[in-house]
Amino acid sequence: MPPLLRRLFRLPLLLGLALAGILIELLAFPLIAPRTRRRIVRQWSRALLSVCGLQLRVQWSDQAGGPSLEELAAGRMLVSNHVSWLDIFAIDALATASFVAKAELRRWPVAGWLAAMAGTVFIERGRRHAVHQVIGQLRRRIREGCPVALFPEATTSPGESVLPFHANLLEAAIEEAAEIVPIALRYRDTSGSPAAQAAYVGDTTFLQSLWMVLGARGLVVTVKVFRTVPTRGRKRHELAAELRGLINAGLASLTPRTGPGTAAVIQAASH
Repeated sequence: MPPLLRRLFRLPLLLGLALAGILIELLAFPLIAPRTRRRIVRQWSRALLSVCGLQLRVQWSDQAGGPSLEELAAGRMLVSNHVSWLDIFAIDALATASFVAKAELRRWPVAGWLAAMAGTVFIERGRRHAVHQVIGQLRRRIREGCPVALFPEATTSPGESVLPFHANLLEAAIEEAAEIVPIALRYRDTSGSPAAQAAYVGDTTFLQSLWMVLGARGLVVTVKVFRTVPTRGRKRHELAAELRGLINAGLASLTPRTGPGTAAVIQAASH
């Protein structure tokens, strides 16, 4: 199918899914328990990836294994590299989390509304007390047993290596003695090469990025989950360096295709 036909097929489905998400958030979320909300967000995120033509795979490091990411993430902090606006939905498809994102995201069409629906914590960069306020919000959510998630690079990159980490928001996990779950995200196309269509970098606008994703064929996002990292008594800059090293190594070691015992297809693209 040519890219234009893929876009014409997928765009109405995406708009319908977005409308359904908004209606669920407005009409159902006030009436249902948080656990049910998280399950709905998880299923909705899987549907979004499928409609956009992405296959979702998960890999566990040798030391991780065992429980699902949803179970592993409860009351912990997830820390990941940052490639695309799709990252939030790739992680939410496995474990519904409260993300920290720049305040500008809140004003994006559709995506901003849906990110807010999923419990995103928005930070006003440049405001003097913004970091302390966000740390307070993250600490409360950790105490409530909810997963919280950070992209410490504070910007996106092509995803083949990890930019330096900003350590300030890791303080929320340290102060709550909450373990951290490192995650490596990687996007590939049908040839196994880096998927430039998924990378939301440079001067690319959200609508341009969305247009490229909707026209792409056979994109795969792989989520590699590492064993938990303790934070009690740690210094945030040392912790940031350790996490960055783990994720960098994880990107280098991701298997190109699903192999026995190493990876599983969680959600196959439907188109």
